[in-house]
Amino acid sequence: MAERRYSLASVLDDMVAQNKARLDALLRRPTSAAEASAPQHTKASRLDPASSEPVRHLNQRFGDGWHYEIAAQHCEGGEAIVLVKLTIAKTGAVKSQFGRAKLDGGPVEGKSGGVSFRLAGNPGNEMEADAYRRATEEALMRCAELV
Repeated sequence: MAERRYSLASVLDDMVAQNKARLDALLRRPTSAAEASAPQHTKASRLDPASSEPVRHLNQRFGDGWHYEIAAQHCEGGEAIVLVKLTIAKTGAVKSQFGRAKLDGGPVEGKSGGVSFRLAGNPGNEMEADAYRRATEEALMRCAELV
């Protein structure tokens, strides 16, 4: 009986350790523009400075003196919605804006024979990650317009 308790406890300990590792990975966020391209395993990946217009604009204007964080993100109505918080170190300015992007492969709505319907799509992880990236880019551009 003692062996069984030990094995259940070790399984629970393993589950707690895995969940803690996942939570730590989700809460890890870059703190500077230089870290903006670091790979993250969250829904909204960090923007690539080489291909992101808002990141290039902010780098030209503020150098490494800015950073952003994704304050919130979720899917609703076939859209990825992201809240981005931009901080400018030199002035202490903080701006937050929402960004939205359609999920490719999202729900399909229509009407046939007078009957409304909605088919929920199931976008793949890559499509969802791309929608979150586009929403993040839109929100960051809106923040950049305010500073």
